[in-house]
Amino acid sequence: MTHSNTDLSDLFDLEPPARKPRKPSPLQAVSEEAIPATMSEVQLAAFLGVATSQVRTKTRDGILVKDGPGRWDVRKSLANYLSQLRENAFKGGLQTDELKAEKLRLAREQADKLEIGNAAARGDMVKAADVEREWANVLRDVRSTMLAVPSRVGSKLSHLTVHDVAEIDSEIKAALEGLANGN
Repeated sequence: MTHSNTDLSDLFDLEPPARKPRKPSPLQAVSEEAIPATMSEVQLAAFLGVATSQVRTKTRDGILVKDGPGRWDVRKSLANYLSQLRENAFKGGLQTDELKAEKLRLAREQADKLEIGNAAARGDMVKAADVEREWANVLRDVRSTMLAVPSRVGSKLSHLTVHDVAEIDSEIKAALEGLANGN
């Protein structure tokens, strides 16, 4: 690998300015050398970019592999860790537009169900079967009352003939049948 020097000091036989040495982080110490076979918990955490608590958790879960007291097998651990990341990425990548749309539809349905349940609990909604039953009772009472009109009128108005009362009865029945048929 070729290294390009842009400070041109080697052309003029000048020494580059002295630089203040910095203390390398555990990750820099690892990345500047070949990857060692084993690492400590702190080094492995820095190498993987996770907290030391995650090293312990992933060790307990069998992802990171110990190689003795306080040492981890870097190659096996890295292979397992990358495999887990690929698996999780694959699972997350299966979210097609159709799947996302289905999840959105499900979320909306769940929200609607909750809203309906809350409205019913507040008494803002009633069951359709209950409403239908009540209206059927009301209409049955109206029908009975209307069918009783001719006989009540005949008893109150004695000057009406039987034919007149029958005509009133016939008209009321025709009106009720018309209503029943949607006319």
